[in-house]
Amino acid sequence: MEQIPQRRYKTMSLDINNNHQRYVSRSSRMVNFPAEYIQHVKESYPKRSYLGKPEYMCKHCRAIFWFNERNKYETSRSNGEIIYSNCCKNGKIKIPKFRDPPIYLKNLLNPMGGKKSRHFLQKIRQYNSMFAFTSMGGNIDRKINHGDGPYVFRVNGQIHHRIGSLLPLPNTTPKFAELYIFDTKNEIENRMKALTNEDPNEEDLDPDIVRGLQAMRDECNPLVKIFRHARDLLEEHKGIDISVKIIGADKGDRIQYEMPNPKDLAILIVGDMTLENYKRDIIVSTRNNGLRRISIFHPAYVALQYPLLFPYGERGFQLGIKYNKNNNNDTNEEDAKRNTVTVHEFSKYHVHYGPDQPNPYLCYGRLSKQAIVDARAMEDEDRLDYIARNQSKLRAEYIQGIFDAIEKGMYEANQIGKKVFLPSSHVGSRRYIIQNYHDGIAICHAYGSPDLFITFTCNPRWPELLGALIQGEQPNDRPDIIVRVFHMKLEQLLDDLRSGLIFGSISAILYSTEFQKRSLPHVHILTWIEKSRKEITSETIDFWISAEIPDPTIDPLRYVLVAEHMMHGPCGYKNWNCPCMKKGMMLYGDYYDLIYTIIGHQ
Repeated sequence: MEQIPQRRYKTMSLDINNNHQRYVSRSSRMVNFPAEYIQHVKESYPKRSYLGKPEYMCKHCRAIFWFNERNKYETSRSNGEIIYSNCCKNGKIKIPKFRDPPIYLKNLLNPMGGKKSRHFLQKIRQYNSMFAFTSMGGNIDRKINHGDGPYVFRVNGQIHHRIGSLLPLPNTTPKFAELYIFDTKNEIENRMKALTNEDPNEEDLDPDIVRGLQAMRDECNPLVKIFRHARDLLEEHKGIDISVKIIGADKGDRIQYEMPNPKDLAILIVGDMTLENYKRDIIVSTRNNGLRRISIFHPAYVALQYPLLFPYGERGFQLGIKYNKNNNNDTNEEDAKRNTVTVHEFSKYHVHYGPDQPNPYLCYGRLSKQAIVDARAMEDEDRLDYIARNQSKLRAEYIQGIFDAIEKGMYEANQIGKKVFLPSSHVGSRRYIIQNYHDGIAICHAYGSPDLFITFTCNPRWPELLGALIQGEQPNDRPDIIVRVFHMKLEQLLDDLRSGLIFGSISAILYSTEFQKRSLPHVHILTWIEKSRKEITSETIDFWISAEIPDPTIDPLRYVLVAEHMMHGPCGYKNWNCPCMKKGMMLYGDYYDLIYTIIGHQ
């Protein structure tokens, strides 16, 4: 059979160290190679996949990126300049960077700051919830983080932020915005009590940290100052009606990014008022009118929910943020259609890291994960709202015809015309799934059954990923880097498959990217091999697929990779913290006992 040239993924037999045989035990094929030798073996492979460090920087927004992420088309036309446009669209999006956090918060955010900082970073979501003005609606999955493994923030259903009144109902515990007004003499105890009522397991919070964060916010946050002023008026004038108007924004309003004045964020109104004149603002009054939902387009949407991420009351996304005009974009055809920043572009801009630039969406540990999930939910809500308002463009009136309605089982008149149909371009919609299914079936109809099923999994120990982390960070702290490195690695793998250097000429490739329980991405690839040039036999399959432990003497590199990524153990008394162990017992009983006997002695 013809020998297939190698490139990146299929290892080759290398005698890297003439003395490597001293590590091989004659009584067992399992070998304990030193860590330094293993690293040397990996780096000695001449065609291994290594993307380097993110050493390139966008000249407009200073976002760092890898060479493989460059815009290939624009780079080829730029006389040697490396161009990356996925952050600010070549300078069209220009938003001032965030200010450094207050000193007290900055010290707590330092991963190397000692036991107190480690405790704060582990419980940062709980401390943020203590000081949030709004509640976060959504079904948060708290069971996923039981046991070992990296922290994951997962929420089901629609996410929405709601705000109540200034004062709680009689005989009820104050929470959220009410804590800034009611019984502030016992504010620390009230905040901790409100949190434990929400989650009884949160009882190990530090009152000193709560006290320090409270003093910091009273000094720095203009929104807090407005609410404190309302508290003073209520204490001075008993029974007075007070409302706090948190100012919204229309498309033509000024964008506020600098250190805001309290009058730019909120206004304190004494006396009764009607809500009809303030439809774009958030009105918080002393009267309890129930929880009211906040629009994602309100500039204070994120500042009210994440007071620790935005300690100065920075305003978030609002409608009408204009593109930055420069010489390169004045003639862009897209400007004729739209000249304002979308929610997607605003969020994408902020999840790019710049050197020495504080970024609350990336550098605040577990709370940043929640903020990223929240930002993604904002994008979905914006897109769904657009689809609902443009059903006529999607020919929904034709789909909702009487004949189609009866065919779908709608026999009541009030059932017709009530549905909102999602287009196939909306990821996850019914049409999206059906369209991709039909595309896959069409490929099978043209080329027959697929020949190879390949699974490609993200490795959190990739050197590119570790090299991009800031001191003190763990890979699970930066899902943005994980996804970007995985995408580049996937593109390399697909290029290798299409090149024909691994399995021969390829007729078609179909793949689907998924995320595992602990948020690491992986992809399933179906591959159709061109059979006119090469017949697939049992010998071909044996050459491609192996279930053996390679000989460490003949092929140390392949042995190192198989032992690191494909083998289980040790477990049992050798390692009680192994994932297969639970309460001192093996999850699969005698099966793992057998595996440990065979390969676990290493």
